[in-house]
Amino acid sequence: MNMKPLILIVHAEPASRDALRTVLQGSGFDVAVLYEPGKVLLRLEKERPDLIVMACGADADIAFAVLNALRRRRDELPMIMLGERNDVTERVVALDSGADDFVSKPFHVLEVLARIRRVLARVKAMHLREPDTRPPFHFRGFELNYTARALMFQGKPVPLSETDYAMLNLFTTAPGQVLSRETIARRVWPDVPHSLVGVGVGVHRLRRMLACRVAGEELIRTIRSRGYVFCPEPAGFAAGNGRRSREFALSAAGPA
Repeated sequence: MNMKPLILIVHAEPASRDALRTVLQGSGFDVAVLYEPGKVLLRLEKERPDLIVMACGADADIAFAVLNALRRRRDELPMIMLGERNDVTERVVALDSGADDFVSKPFHVLEVLARIRRVLARVKAMHLREPDTRPPFHFRGFELNYTARALMFQGKPVPLSETDYAMLNLFTTAPGQVLSRETIARRVWPDVPHSLVGVGVGVHRLRRMLACRVAGEELIRTIRSRGYVFCPEPAGFAAGNGRRSREFALSAAGPA
């Protein structure tokens, strides 16, 4: 017998919580409920859901602390955050902390259902995908291992969310090439139209992740009105690979 996917709803507000539970149960999911985000980590020791839907609300600080705790220990359990208001700062904090998606009020429970299905489908596709056997990509002390879907810096692991990996994978396969926001959105979220705000948030997160380990130049640069370019080599780099650096520069600058 096929087991139904288990969704853990963490929400203190009864009306929204019960409406979401009813729709999910009617759509083929098993549902567990918690009222407080502070109890999530203890619950995970007993039962692991396929995805968590967690409201920010009055306990937003605790909800974000739980998300950060999971990501620090490299737990990529899918997480969708529900915001109490349409606040870009809250959205940025959630996505920057490793949330897989963020939905602001007012929202319809069917939209949340669609986003749950999308995240689960993406995770399943990643698990079923054939291993990527390309050799690791090395830059500035980093090593991106495509087979393990892992990033190391000077031999130490760097936590990556699924979105982090998808973006870095894209940039490292096209170093020196300007990628538009639309291109990035299509490649990172191929199954749904995605807000271009999410692209900016993802790039900001990657920049901060890389910059906190490598001081100096930005490795992901903004090209006004065109998009972003990944520049893994130092400016003027020519040691054994000057042609490659000149090609990066020409690609980033565009046609004369």
